[in-house]
Amino acid sequence: MISKKIAVIAVGAVLLAGGAAAVYGVPARGLVDTFSRDVLARHDLVLDIGGDARLTIWPETGLTLGDVRLRDAKTTDEIARIDTVRAAIGLGNLWSGKVDIADLTLTRPVVHTDPMFARAARGAAVRKSRSLGAGGTNESILPVDHAVAISRVAVNDGLIVVRDGNQTAEMKVESLRLASLPAAGGRSNLHLDAKIGVATLRVTAPGDTPTRLADGKAVPIEARIDAPNLFRTPATISTTLTSAGPVLKADNLNGLVDQGRLRGAVSVSFAGARPFVDATLESERLDLTSLVEAVTGPTPPARPGSTAVPAPWSDAPLDLFGLGLVDANIALAAREVAIEGIRIAPAVIEASLLADTLKVELSPSGVYGGQATGEIAIDRTGATPAVSVKTSFSGLDALPFLRDAVAFQYIEGKARGSLEVRGTGKSPREIVGSLAGRGDLLFENGAVRGIDMPAMLRSVLDAILAGWQAGSGEQTRFSTFKGTFTVASGVARTTDVAFQGPYMVMSAAGNIDLRAKTLDLRADPRLVAAPTTPGQASNVLGIGVPVAIQGPWSAPRIYADTPNVLANPDGALKALRDALGPGGGAQIGKLIDGLKGLAPGPTPGVTAPGVTPPSLAPPGGEPPREPSTLADDIMKALKGA
Repeated sequence: MISKKIAVIAVGAVLLAGGAAAVYGVPARGLVDTFSRDVLARHDLVLDIGGDARLTIWPETGLTLGDVRLRDAKTTDEIARIDTVRAAIGLGNLWSGKVDIADLTLTRPVVHTDPMFARAARGAAVRKSRSLGAGGTNESILPVDHAVAISRVAVNDGLIVVRDGNQTAEMKVESLRLASLPAAGGRSNLHLDAKIGVATLRVTAPGDTPTRLADGKAVPIEARIDAPNLFRTPATISTTLTSAGPVLKADNLNGLVDQGRLRGAVSVSFAGARPFVDATLESERLDLTSLVEAVTGPTPPARPGSTAVPAPWSDAPLDLFGLGLVDANIALAAREVAIEGIRIAPAVIEASLLADTLKVELSPSGVYGGQATGEIAIDRTGATPAVSVKTSFSGLDALPFLRDAVAFQYIEGKARGSLEVRGTGKSPREIVGSLAGRGDLLFENGAVRGIDMPAMLRSVLDAILAGWQAGSGEQTRFSTFKGTFTVASGVARTTDVAFQGPYMVMSAAGNIDLRAKTLDLRADPRLVAAPTTPGQASNVLGIGVPVAIQGPWSAPRIYADTPNVLANPDGALKALRDALGPGGGAQIGKLIDGLKGLAPGPTPGVTAPGVTPPSLAPPGGEPPREPSTLADDIMKALKGA
């Protein structure tokens, strides 16, 4: 009787112990080591378990590991650290040497990309050497281990750490779900859904994608990317992915990016110290504004309360992170490329990234009715980033280009010229403040908007005594308007501006402050006795009324800079009579009649749409008086009346 009781108690204890073990788990560190050692060793990996390791059987068979670290066996670099790993596994397959994981959940994983890139390059070199030595083809960079099968993967609260030189960036992976789901025809598809920072990613591929890639077979891929920091609208892409040795290729790429069609091919090679990206792309329309702002930071808003003052340059540090992650060569042809307000259509662009230096070349492309070529280089190899810009252009419609590029709306006509500058700095403001170089500009068959100098010359006396008038609908026509300039410390200096128009020629010199976006120029307009064309000799009259052009370039002040004339207007007029000599009054009369017919005065209250006239009063001066028709008064003054 006692022996039966003891047996019952023993069986009960065993059942209780078995039930507790089934529910709470049994130590499984040895089991994990047994089944993972060979699999990991084949890929030069080591698994360290710093926390608990338990196997549970009820209500489902599962393995729970704490504080898991995955290291490179050769370099001991840590590839990933995971707070908790939970795996639902089938015990039946374990005894056959195969690990079948139904669900794998990783909680708070931290993944480092730099040892992964280093492993890829090392593995590519080993496989190339092995395959060439055997006289065969290169092995795939994506080997498949058939001893492990995973049906579903879930990642919660993860982090991807990317290192570029001495800098690191962290990308938060809020969630990631990868599952093999049934598809038509008895097949299965892989579905990946991830939220990384503010971006979301959805990818669909065949269920046997890893095996097909390892065998060098083509795999169709479809993806949808919603990344507000890069694209204004969600991007959709479809492509065919293949693996050839150390190279992954995405051929027959088609997609919709920023509502513009995109097609081409992309390949990534892991054969070198850095991955090399080679891409050839064609697009209907591509907006690169978000990409530029990711580097330079968003443009600061204009100062409150003033629409005339342009927005200052940003003080935000340049974000050049990533220039050392990969090398690349990207060729892009697009019907239209938009960068902030500027439109290039059509555009042919080639970008190369090599040894931390990014170079973007614009082949002959359409720009505002003309053609332009250019090159921008960003070099971050030194302690301070260096930027250089070279461009040449011809046939541009000056008004829309200047308005979109620098918010300057006072010159129209056809423009051609060149620019070559370079600078250093850690922010856009520092770079602009250090710019040095040279350039030249020529405007042809156009006009200076917002000011009518011939109309002003009809009222010379009022102009001398009170300042010049401005009107939104006024213009000063010209046949040529040109000049060269040098740039130093962010200031463009010119001494040879030349303007030639009907009844007037003008020279000018001064500074354009690129840092503050302001003008400080002095002009010397002179009358001519008859309309001229370029190359003709003209009879220039020496009235000499210097003009100052100052203030922000989006709304400059233009006024007569004539302290000597204002102090002695009679002397100025006498000098003009003396310069004209006998019959001078008749010449002036003919000139004024010509100006009247050439440029009739503006209709009061009429404003041309979209044109903000420059201020024509000197700083601190009184508003100029409304001009009257003073031809008779001028004639009397010239005759000494």
